[in-house]
Amino acid sequence: AAAAVAVVAAAQEGPENRKLATTPRDLTVEGLPEYRGYTFWSSDFHISPIADLKDLFKPLGMNIIDKSLSGHCHLKKTCAQGIKVLNKQNGINLGRCPNQLRRDIFSAYVNDPQMRQVDAMLCNHAAGLCEAFMGFNKSLIVIASTRFEIGRHDPARWKLWNQNLRAIAAHPRNVVAANNLYDANYVKYFTGIKDVPVLPNYCAYTNAEYAPRKPQILIGPGRGINDQLHGELQRRSKTSKFTFARIRDLYKHFEYTDLAQHPAIVLIPYQVSIMSIFEYYRMNIPMFVPSPDLLADWQLKYFLMDERTWDGVFKKKPRKSSIPQHPESTIPYDPNNEFNAEAIKYWISFADFYQWPHVVQFSNWDDLIRKLEAADLNEISRDMKKYNIKMKKDLVVSWKNIFHRMFKGYEPAKVQPREQLTDFDAATKAMYGVKVHGACTGDTHFNPV
Repeated sequence: AAAAVAVVAAAQEGPENRKLATTPRDLTVEGLPEYRGYTFWSSDFHISPIADLKDLFKPLGMNIIDKSLSGHCHLKKTCAQGIKVLNKQNGINLGRCPNQLRRDIFSAYVNDPQMRQVDAMLCNHAAGLCEAFMGFNKSLIVIASTRFEIGRHDPARWKLWNQNLRAIAAHPRNVVAANNLYDANYVKYFTGIKDVPVLPNYCAYTNAEYAPRKPQILIGPGRGINDQLHGELQRRSKTSKFTFARIRDLYKHFEYTDLAQHPAIVLIPYQVSIMSIFEYYRMNIPMFVPSPDLLADWQLKYFLMDERTWDGVFKKKPRKSSIPQHPESTIPYDPNNEFNAEAIKYWISFADFYQWPHVVQFSNWDDLIRKLEAADLNEISRDMKKYNIKMKKDLVVSWKNIFHRMFKGYEPAKVQPREQLTDFDAATKAMYGVKVHGACTGDTHFNPV
């Protein structure tokens, strides 16, 4: 298992390892088998990460049962049908009595014909939903696409989730990962888990490619643009040859092909990792971003990335995290400190747009105008396209290696269903050495990791 983990691009601790790892070893060319025909279950609250995985998995012969609980599920026609116990109200935080909900989910699905054909459970948004599936003899794939304590904001609940996440990560057929380097290191900071693979989203579902024919340079992403910074850019642009426009000022509704017709996108981000930024890059649209120094300065002055922390989402500006750093983590600086310039700069340097090549950084508005004037946007786009081809190849290799880790020695469950204990307490103890308490929260770990 350890060897399989090592071949996946992992986030490494420490300031000297801020870039994503290099091309992973392709174990399938070293004589290991291909895996096809396996089934994954998702009940996600965000339509895009699962749409991306479905697009990526289909050519690999994998199937995802998508029972979406997202408020936007109608856009993908994936709204959960026939789902039991789980719903939009209880799926993120597991409801008023989480342990009872975990038992109810197990009872509802342990003999469910469709669930018996499932090989692995996908938990992206929210990552904590995998707590509800710990009794099932199936691989758990936790991919944090935002701060992983979503739905576990109470310190006591968060600590319990950390214990269970460590147990999940320790199982040789599970994966605890993130779709971005920031969240990979964030998981490591609070859990002490050593190997947290970075499995970025590819977003080929856009089916659009850079074809500039419209004059405006877009200001993105599509929401959360700081008004003061937007005003500063518009005032500076009056003495330049460029026209800038927020995406939502131009388009109430847009197609991806609309965005791809603009010459470039300037990011004023509200978050460190956003699905739409993956989409911009995959469409090969040249992107211009504030440097880490400038973005850290903006964060201190304007708190523009108010969704970087859960306190920020709840309109609070935190000085520290509500729980301590895990003693096995050596990452410096509290990620939830919004008052320390060094801490902010350190953590935001893990943002997606600082990991990818061919993204142009600017140090102020004058510098942005100069770099736009000097840029060969078509050449930047061509370089992005080359990187996207390499990135997809590496991503497919990483997933194939994960399939080997999870499914070695197992036929697809639809061919040979997994053995499954039908008693919840016996099943969770057998899988993870965990006793789920009769109270609404709390687990006992007999073999804590």
